[in-house]
Amino acid sequence: MVVIGSSPNLSSLKYIALILPLLFTIVYFYHHRPAILAEESTRLRLLPHEPNDFWVEFFARLEAVRPHSPPLTFKEKVDALNWVPDFDRARPEIWQPDPKHVSALSKSHAAFIKTLPGFARHLPYDADTTGIVTTAGKGNFGQVITLLVMTRQSGSKLPIQIVIDSSSVWIDNLCANLVPHYNAACIYLEDIWAHLDPHPPKFDRFQWKFLAMVTSTFQNILFLDADIIIANNPDKIFAPGAEPFKSTGFITWPDFWVPSGSKYFYQIAGDIPVPQLTDRATSESGMIVLDKARHADTLLLASYYNYHGPAHYMAMLSQHGPGEGDKETFLQAAYVLEQLATKPVEHGGYSPPMEWTKLPSAKGQKKGFYDVKKMPTAHGRSANGKWRGMFMKQMDPIEDWRALQQAAKEAKHPAPTDTHSPYLFDSSWLSTVGNLTLKQDQKKIMFFHHNGVKPDFSDVVNSKTGLVEMDEKTGKLLRMWGDPKWIVETTGRDLEKILWLSTMEVWCRLDEEEFDDVCGRMSEIYAEVYVK
Repeated sequence: MVVIGSSPNLSSLKYIALILPLLFTIVYFYHHRPAILAEESTRLRLLPHEPNDFWVEFFARLEAVRPHSPPLTFKEKVDALNWVPDFDRARPEIWQPDPKHVSALSKSHAAFIKTLPGFARHLPYDADTTGIVTTAGKGNFGQVITLLVMTRQSGSKLPIQIVIDSSSVWIDNLCANLVPHYNAACIYLEDIWAHLDPHPPKFDRFQWKFLAMVTSTFQNILFLDADIIIANNPDKIFAPGAEPFKSTGFITWPDFWVPSGSKYFYQIAGDIPVPQLTDRATSESGMIVLDKARHADTLLLASYYNYHGPAHYMAMLSQHGPGEGDKETFLQAAYVLEQLATKPVEHGGYSPPMEWTKLPSAKGQKKGFYDVKKMPTAHGRSANGKWRGMFMKQMDPIEDWRALQQAAKEAKHPAPTDTHSPYLFDSSWLSTVGNLTLKQDQKKIMFFHHNGVKPDFSDVVNSKTGLVEMDEKTGKLLRMWGDPKWIVETTGRDLEKILWLSTMEVWCRLDEEEFDDVCGRMSEIYAEVYVK
């Protein structure tokens, strides 16, 4: 501290020199912030493909096959067990259904599969377009601001669509005045559905993901939960010839856990093989890559599982295991269709639509699925003798594919030749590689799934959020992600510092009474923690 009347020492002068530019920035933003939020801003509406006819068909088909069986009810839940390739326990069986309920669910599933080839041809999208999709509303729109800012900080040029699940005046104004600056747009499904009769049902939080993916006008989708922070540019996933997108059109990432879906699900889905628990870990749905042309049927079957999920499929696919919700519905939809495609249609099989092969972009492409093999790793912050989880680190799928192919080659365990169609990648091979040793470049992390402490700075003034923690011994605030050395080694820059500065600049420009304290609090934290 500099005392008036005394001679400042060199360290004090150095501190002042460092802090002055930040203080000028804060003062400028606070007193000259443009009115991004204005009470009378026009609400932006993005209506894809004159969609009413599709949505009428969409809900009619899902309602037509509503299962005539009671909701699944059981009090027990499976243990949360971490997955390892040599896991040797039996599949848990907590749900013990009445045979007549299994029969009713089987009839519903078979009826939907029967209509799926025709239904899939009606899924709307703009051919040969690629973009990022997310969904958010009143409870988490602050996370979307972080997602937008950090997506552009990663170097991504992909356009972004935000499907709004609930809104307010400040969200409407952000959608109209801020979001477009990031090459993004908000889609209000309630506006699109306003004149549908009957009106769609009310959807739970977990159900908005499939609705966002169905709604998006992009053909090639990178779906991201709003709490994702992109660590490295994801645009290369869709580059011409890039694997595994070229050979599959559908990529998922793993969660920590051992699969806990009921064996009866696979009976209901068409008496298909029950996967071994050693095949793969559970999937997480915080990030999904999907080509709506190749996988229109996969997305619509996942929609069926989600639409009837709260009463039936969500519990069936996890038996109250960790993270129960939509997380297993997407990968299982791909697995079910791939298995059914190996059976004759007259014996309950499935003939997938092949119109996608006529698209110019389809040259050299195949259809299948790829589940990233590198397990996620948890990262957290230690403070005052306690550890708090921050996020899951998820691998670059291109690097994961490279490592898998290299390991298979070294072990003389190559992928088999495609069997039932020149357009289908045999994804079943991916369940046989558990014993291979993959050597991924650990620096090629693509996503931080920030689901431990949500990256929503609208609530930064609330000390309970975990965004800020004070060291009780020193009285100093701690960085969210700990020692910055590993961040620089992984991403090539101090991504946490960039996160705070870039989002602070946005929050300091907002003219909204509800968030008046956010700019000042973020500025205080940034000055103490990140200005060295």
